This record gives sequence, structure tokens and C-alpha cells, in this order.
Amino acid sequence: MSDRIVVTLDDEGAADIATVSEELRRNGMHVEQVLEELGVITGSLGQADFVGIRGIRGIASVDTEETFGIP
Repeated sequence: MSDRIVVTLDDEGAADIATVSEELRRNGMHVEQVLEELGVITGSLGQADFVGIRGIRGIASVDTEETFGIP
């Protein structure tokens, strides 16, 4: 099962966001949005692949996206 995630980049990663997004793809992430102005990449990734992307240079944090619904 894949989780929706938000990847926040540090200054180095934000300066080279195209390279970071490609590295995320190579590590199994389905990249949906690359928000250059914010230094954020969103998409989905399986839990088993989380460890691999945390070591990518330029990433400040990896967080699961919270969703809310009204019953």
C-alpha cells in the first residue's frame, strides 16, 4: 500500500529540485507535484521505500499527508 507524502527540501535541494524529484522517482516515489516556489514535492510511496528516500541529498523532511473526511 502506498502513502501520500510531502517531501520538503532544504536550500540545496530546492536549488536543484529537478534532480531531487528524479532521484525520488528512481527510489519508487510516484511524483505528482513539484512545487518549485515552495521547495516541496508531493506524491505517493510505499512504506518499504521510505528509508531509501530519507537519505537523498537535499531533503529536509518526509511526512505523510494527512487527509480528513466528513462522515
